[in-house]
Order: sequence, then structure tokens, then C-alpha cells
Amino acid sequence: MLTWGDVRRWDPAAIGRVADALNDGCTRIIAANDDVEAMARFTGWTGDAATAASTRGGSLTSTLEQLVAEASAVRRGAHEVQIALDRIVAFVRETDELASRHGLLISGGGEITSTGGPSEPRVSAELADRIEQLLRRATDVDADFAGIMRRALRGEITEQGGGTLAQAADAGAAQSGLSIIGPPENGSPGDNKAWWASLSDTAKVALLQGNPGLVGNLDGIPATDRDAANRAVLAREIARLQGDPKLKGLEAIQQRLERSDPQAFLLGLDTGGDGKAIVSAGNPDTAVNVATYVPGTGSELSKIGGDLDRSDKMWAAATTSGSPSTAVITWLGYDAPNEITDAASAEYADGGKAALAGFQDGLRETHQGPPSHNTVMGHSYGTTVVGHAAQDGGLAADELVFVASPGVGAHDVSQLHLDGVDPGETGKHVHATVAEHDMINLANVEIAGYDLILGQDPADADFGGQVFTSAPGTDGWGGYSTEAHSEYWEDNNPSLNNLGQIIAGKPTT
Repeated sequence: MLTWGDVRRWDPAAIGRVADALNDGCTRIIAANDDVEAMARFTGWTGDAATAASTRGGSLTSTLEQLVAEASAVRRGAHEVQIALDRIVAFVRETDELASRHGLLISGGGEITSTGGPSEPRVSAELADRIEQLLRRATDVDADFAGIMRRALRGEITEQGGGTLAQAADAGAAQSGLSIIGPPENGSPGDNKAWWASLSDTAKVALLQGNPGLVGNLDGIPATDRDAANRAVLAREIARLQGDPKLKGLEAIQQRLERSDPQAFLLGLDTGGDGKAIVSAGNPDTAVNVATYVPGTGSELSKIGGDLDRSDKMWAAATTSGSPSTAVITWLGYDAPNEITDAASAEYADGGKAALAGFQDGLRETHQGPPSHNTVMGHSYGTTVVGHAAQDGGLAADELVFVASPGVGAHDVSQLHLDGVDPGETGKHVHATVAEHDMINLANVEIAGYDLILGQDPADADFGGQVFTSAPGTDGWGGYSTEAHSEYWEDNNPSLNNLGQIIAGKPTT
């Protein structure tokens, strides 16, 4: 059984030298066969000796075909093992460095111990996930290569006779190569990252082309790879769903992907039910400031075009506010309530909170360079989803934003948890607004200081967050309107500027 210490000592270059030596050997075998065939074809040579030479030449050629097939099988296996080991060893080194930065040490047996400095339980859990997945992949690579070697030594690699040595080499190589294992079942974003990092480029391309649906919705996979997988799924679904109401949303996504400034990335797609999709304006793996926008009641795939426009506006507002690089993600990754009456229940928020938390964890896993400044915002019932996610285990975010909230399931900011934010400082990182004429005000009915439906209005002063300004919105019957509920992203509304400021890490008004 492989240990962490074993994998630490692996030397990809040594395997590479084996592949190079086998390649040289195959070249020499092919050259030797040319000499044998020239002898067997000697013009004008007849008689018993010529017949014997021809027979012997045919036998040698057959032997050489077998040898080159076996050598080619091991050569290809060694080449793919080297690529896999390069990735595995690099990730082992990265994991050891992560442990060291947090005052932890990974023993040769894979046990995690403290070196006496401060450490976080979250980091220990991430390290354990990485160790488990890397050893799983290392064991699979080891077993695959051992199997190739055994088959070659037993003469089980066939040359599929009747062709040239080059064809025999191709036949041998086709019977080799590492198997492509799937992602860990119910894996965390860290598990998924470790699995993906351990695959060769060849294996990744094979999965992206042959099974894109397996990769596209996995948190912990880099944005560019998720995008490549989901674009393939999008093209397939557009062709399949002609006449379906969801086609409108798919076409809106396609049109957004075709535009630049900023480039869009399709990070998730599911056409089941009302449909789900995750689209980022900007690359979240490289952006300094990353925001996730969760829409509310009535949101579904067929209507996603309007939400994509809102994300683009927030990206522009953050850029204007001084953000050096930005990504704003439309996260329609949950089943939203279809009607206002459905939105009186916390059921939909509870159904979506784990997916949102996992997505945010994935953003942390795949981000390149220093950690980004991450904001999670919700509109309407989307704030309820965000609030519930922030209560149960916390969210990997630096800021929470609640726009036109019917309640977030919490009585005050002390019940919300942001990873990396001191609990005593949470109030400085929770932001809320509601327009004067927004009909959502009618949903925030309090009795004895408590909202009996979805929790306190986070825009109330006693909730403990930072309340920012929005325009009053369109007036209506009794002073409230449905129009005001959707006007926060209008160009002349100060709320849009404030959203940009929050995303950019700047003060609001």
C-alpha cells in the first residue's frame, strides 16, 4: 500500500528516462527489421539457402513485431506515468507547503500533526482530503503501470500480425495507457481539485470531449476547463431543446459567451426541471475581486438573460469603482420559488444553501495567486439562500450583500459566519438595502420585534449590518410597487454604484 512518504520520493524524470530508452529501442528494432527484410528480398538468390534465409527472416520479423509491440506498450505507459507523476509530485509538494504555512506537518504515513504554531480545522480537513485523493490517484497509476508491465512480460501484448513494424508499434501502444478514473463520489471541491490535477493533459482532453457533463458542474475544477466542458453541453442542449421554453435562456447564454469585455465563462449548466446555469463575467480564477450574484423568486433558465445583464452592470460598476480585475458570477444553481406564495417558505433556501457553499469553496480552491476579495450577494429570495448558507458552517466570502430581502433566516449579524472574518467584525462585512417603494417591505411583517416568516429584514438598523442607499423606486398603490423591486440595477440608481463599491472593496454611501 502506497504511503505519503512513498509518493514524496517518486521521481518522474526516472520514468521519463525509461520511456526515452524504450523509444530508442523501438527505433533500433525497426532499423534491424529493415536489414532482415532486405536480406530476405535479395534479388537473384535462389535455392535451399535462399529459402531458409527467407523462412528465418520471416520468423525474425514476427519476433521483432512482437518485441516492438511490447516495447511500445510499455513506452506509452511510461510516458503517461511520467506526466501523471509530474502532476502528482507537484501537488504533493504544494500540499506539504500548505501544511507548513499553517503550522502543520504531514508525516510519511500521511498523519497530520501540529508543529506548535496556529492552525485552522478547515485547513486540516482540506489537507486530509488532498492526501486521500492524491494517494487514491497514485495507487491507480501504480496499479495501471504494473498491469501494463505484467502483460508485456507474459506476452499478452499482441502485434496484430500482417503489417509493418510501425503498425505493430501502433497496435502495442493502443493496448497500453493509463485508465481514466472518474472524480471521487460526493467529493469536496478540494477532492475534485486533487483528482483533476492528477490527470494528464491527454486524460483531461478525453474527458472534456467524451464526457463533458461529468466535469462541467464540479466545484474545484478550474474555470477554463469547466467552461470548455459546459460549452460542449450547451451546443448539444440547444440542438436538443428546439421549441422548449428553456431554449430562450440557452440562447441568451450563447450570445453572452460570444461577447467579450469581459469574457464570459460557463461554469455550470443543467437543463433538468426549470434548469440551472452559472455564468461568470470575467475569469474568477484570476480576478482580484469576485462576486457571486444569487437571483430570487421566479428565476429559471428560460429567464436568465436579465440576470446576465445585471451581472454585466455590476462588473462595469466595480471596474469604474477602481477594481483592477473583476468577475461577477450569475449563480442560478438552485431551484428558486416560482411564485410569491412559494417564497414564504425557507424550503427552497435550505435546498440551495449547500450548493452555494460548495461553489464558494470551489472558487477558493481554483483561484490563482493571492486570495481574491469575494462577495456573495442575493436579490429578493436569493438573499434568503445566502443567509441560510452563511449560517450553516459559514461561507467562503469576505462580504455579504442583501438586496430587497424578505429575510435571511437570522435575527442579526451574529448568526452569520464568513470564513476568514473575525466574528466580532461580521457587521462591517454585511451590507443591505431596500427601496422605499419596494413591495418587499410588505413581506417584512414583525411582531414583538421578530419577523415571523423568513427572519429579520437585514436592512433594519438593529440587524447590525451596513445599510447602503438605493433610490426610492417607482411609487405605486399604497406607496409600494413591483417595479421598485427590480430597479436596483438602473443606471441612475445609487444602489448600482454602491454594489460596485462593495465588490471593489470600497466604502458605500
